[in-house]
Amino acid sequence: MKKLLSIFLAISILFSLTSCNTKISKRPDKMVVYASFYPLYDLTKKIAGNNAIVQNIIPPGVEPHDWEPTTKQVADIEGASLVIYLGLGMDSWINKVETSVSGPKFVNVSTGIDTIKVGNAVNPHVWLSPKESLILAKNIKNALTENDKKNKKYYESNYENLVKALKQLDNEYTTKLKNTKTKTFIVYHSAFDYIARDYGLNQVSIVGMSEEAEASPAKIAEVIKLIKDKNIKYIFTEPLTSPKPIQSIASETGAKVLPLNTIEGLTKDEMDKGYDYITLMKQNVDNLQNALN
Repeated sequence: MKKLLSIFLAISILFSLTSCNTKISKRPDKMVVYASFYPLYDLTKKIAGNNAIVQNIIPPGVEPHDWEPTTKQVADIEGASLVIYLGLGMDSWINKVETSVSGPKFVNVSTGIDTIKVGNAVNPHVWLSPKESLILAKNIKNALTENDKKNKKYYESNYENLVKALKQLDNEYTTKLKNTKTKTFIVYHSAFDYIARDYGLNQVSIVGMSEEAEASPAKIAEVIKLIKDKNIKYIFTEPLTSPKPIQSIASETGAKVLPLNTIEGLTKDEMDKGYDYITLMKQNVDNLQNALN
C-alpha cells in the first residue's frame, strides 16, 4: 500500500510540475498591446514590429461607432500590458473596459491634436489626415517605449520609418489637392473635416458626425441643388456603410459615386488584398483629386 501511495505521489508531483511548465511556456515573452480600432492598430503594429504582440480589439469589417466588447474580449484584454485608444468619443466603451480590468495600462494617444468641435461634440476622425496621424504615431511610440524600455531604440527606429512614410503621404495630399479645379466635396457623414481643414478643402456632409443619423429630405434637396449649381461630377460613399441617400442623389443629379474610405476597419476584401492604412490613404487622395478636377 505504501509503495502504491509513493508511486501515486510521484505521479502527482510530476503532473504538477508539467502543468506549471506548460503555463509558463504559454506565457508570451513579448509585450502584449491592444489597440481600440484599426487605424491605431496599424500604426502601433508598424512601430512595434516584431518586439510586441499587437491585437486589434474591434473585429475586421465592423463599424466601430457604438460598438461594445463582449465579456470574452474584456477578459482577453486583462492579459495585455498596454491598451492604446483614441478617446474623443470614438471608443467611449473603453472606459467600461478600463474599470473592469486591472492588468494593462491605458493610454489615450490623441493628446496634442488640435481637434475640431461641432457644438459641444468633438469630431474624432483625426486619423484621416496625415498631419494628425503624425501626432498619433508619436504618442504611440512614447507609450511603447515607456512600457518596454529595453526595446526603446528598436521602437524609435521603426517610428522614424513611419514618420517618413506619413510625411511623404502629407506631401502627396498637399501636392495633389493644392490646385484642384474645385474645393468642395460631398460625403455622407462628416468624417473628413480634418482633411478639409488641413488641405484647404470644403466638406459638405448629408448628415453630421454620426453614420447612424438619417438624412432629412430638406438636406438632400439642398445637396442636390448644390451639385447642380456647381456642376459637381462626383459624390463619395464609404465602404463600411451603403447609405441610400447617396445613391438617390446620384440618380437625381447624374453624379458618379466614388469611395472615400474612413479606414475605421478593413473589409475582408481589403484584408485579402493586403491593404493597410497607408494604402487606403493613398486611394483616398487619388479619388479626391479625380473628383475635384
